[in-house]
Amino acid sequence: MRALLALAFSLTMLGWMPQASSGQEPGSLKKQMEAIVQTHELARDRFHDELVGKTTEDATKSAIEAYHEAVGRNTDAVLDLVRANPTDPSVVEALKFVITTARAGPGNQSYLAMEILLRDHARDPKMGDLCASLIIFSDAPIAESLMRSVLENNPSRDVQGSVSYSLALYLKLQARWMRRVRANPTSFIRTAEEHQKTDEWRTLKDVDPALIDREYEIQLERILKDFADVRVKPDTRPLGVIAEGELFAFRNLVVGKVAPEIRGKDSSGETFSLNDFRGKVVVLTFSGNWCGPCVAMYPDERELVATLKERPFAMISVNTDENVEVLRKSIASGDITWRCWWDGGQEGPITTRWGITGFPSIFVLDPNGVIRFKDLRGDDLKQAVLRLLEESAQPVGPASSLLK
Repeated sequence: MRALLALAFSLTMLGWMPQASSGQEPGSLKKQMEAIVQTHELARDRFHDELVGKTTEDATKSAIEAYHEAVGRNTDAVLDLVRANPTDPSVVEALKFVITTARAGPGNQSYLAMEILLRDHARDPKMGDLCASLIIFSDAPIAESLMRSVLENNPSRDVQGSVSYSLALYLKLQARWMRRVRANPTSFIRTAEEHQKTDEWRTLKDVDPALIDREYEIQLERILKDFADVRVKPDTRPLGVIAEGELFAFRNLVVGKVAPEIRGKDSSGETFSLNDFRGKVVVLTFSGNWCGPCVAMYPDERELVATLKERPFAMISVNTDENVEVLRKSIASGDITWRCWWDGGQEGPITTRWGITGFPSIFVLDPNGVIRFKDLRGDDLKQAVLRLLEESAQPVGPASSLLK
């Protein structure tokens, strides 16, 4: 502990104090950044240690506040370094640290970093990687402005392709966020008040989310036209394949539409189809043992399977573990008690065709194969299944028409 404290003190006093001079040697920013990163890693590790065994809001409050202070202090230090060294080749990497560390707050460091990037660095070859970190800022117009500036001004086709996909994901999340906010009037009013100071803020009050959906679709179509062969690490698939899946999901995986057919093999190599389950209420998940939230759902899914074993109900999954043995062990141990297609990873053929980018992804189908609900969990999922089972048991007529 004394050694860690000594290191932290040395870094604070000697390593990362921002330099006022703008005439430093190239690479000086990178060296000072390394010291700041080490300091921040100490703060992050201390934060994690202090959270151990604490579960209540009051118990974690002081640790969270201390960590937020460290985030603000360290990202402010990086911003000062960038301002003092505006032409250093490590500026974009430094500002990416600010954005990925400060994220959406509580401070404004990420937004200050985006302002610098928008003003001075749209043509930088590192902007493709940086823009991938902007998709979470779905309520920040400056993030969209920065991505569109890079698309317009960056000379690299690979960067343009990468940013085009990041912008598509940003628009997708923005439309989802807008709908969620508008569904809650109190939240709508609060968010509108928070953003009324800027003339740039338009989406919340003036734009229909359906128009954002259309912009998302156009962006994917542009990827297919102009950047289909570009690859963005760590994904090994070309952007064209990814965009095709996203468009397929956007146009077909919609509540009220019949779910597209799936045909594949289970962990034993036996082929089966989604259509095999027509006549039953179906919960279809895209999941994997590598995914913590997916595994956390297993107990609820097992309960559904056991409780409804005498009803016209089926739980099925597209498993995305890379090694089929992982799936086989889960089945053998009783963790998974329902049938699964094994897709060979997150880039497998079924997952790619359906354009799945988030896990778990959950679809609830009625006995006609129509998608009725998406991404429900826990009691909400159980109630949706029971509702469809009750509905399917009613005689055909106005009283049993599809519930909206």
